Amino acid sequence: MENPQTETQKVIKSDKYLSRVLIAAALIILGVVFIIIALNQPRVVSEEAESTVQSSVSDYTESNSDAASSVPHSSVSNKTEKAVSFPIHLNNCTAEDLMAIDNVGETRANAIIAYREYLGGYTSVEQLKNISGIGDSVYASIAPYVTV
Repeated sequence: MENPQTETQKVIKSDKYLSRVLIAAALIILGVVFIIIALNQPRVVSEEAESTVQSSVSDYTESNSDAASSVPHSSVSNKTEKAVSFPIHLNNCTAEDLMAIDNVGETRANAIIAYREYLGGYTSVEQLKNISGIGDSVYASIAPYVTV
């Protein structure tokens, strides 16, 4: 027969091991949660960097008086730092022009251009709804900025 004290020691060691495993698992899960939260935070831009972009835009528009008169200041996109005049003509725009619109990234811009090539040119802005990934809500946000 085994010593009862030895049996108790084995149970205690087993409980300590189980506790350590549970604590390690909890710390790993907590770390993953913190990483996910950190990656989903919006990008923070310092006021100095933002003012540098704004001064670059104003320098560009001042030096190109013809462009400044045809391009409103609000149509300058921070994504591409290129002046874009709205509405954009769907049949002769570039992917960079399309990416100046909110809700249009590189993938969606390339899809719009590929569908234009497939059609041979757009005949209606509403044809954008036929593109996978452009539903009613995305179409509603894009439509005011494009024309045919």
